[in-house]
Amino acid sequence: MTVPFYIDIDYQKVEVPQEILSYCDAFTTDATREELRYLDCVYMNMGLYGNDPKQMKEMRRRYNYNVRPIFD
Repeated sequence: MTVPFYIDIDYQKVEVPQEILSYCDAFTTDATREELRYLDCVYMNMGLYGNDPKQMKEMRRRYNYNVRPIFD
């Protein structure tokens, strides 16, 4: 479980679901949560760009975001 993360939608704070945070943490490994690339991932997965939330959830489900070490 990670720390709650909020974004502003129409001047209201909305909590981002943990599933989306876990996906964006893994998908944008070298970006902090304040960087545009990370925020873009969150906004896209929240469906704010007109994306179908069901398709986004299916995409997150199919994405295997296991951490794989680069060096042994």
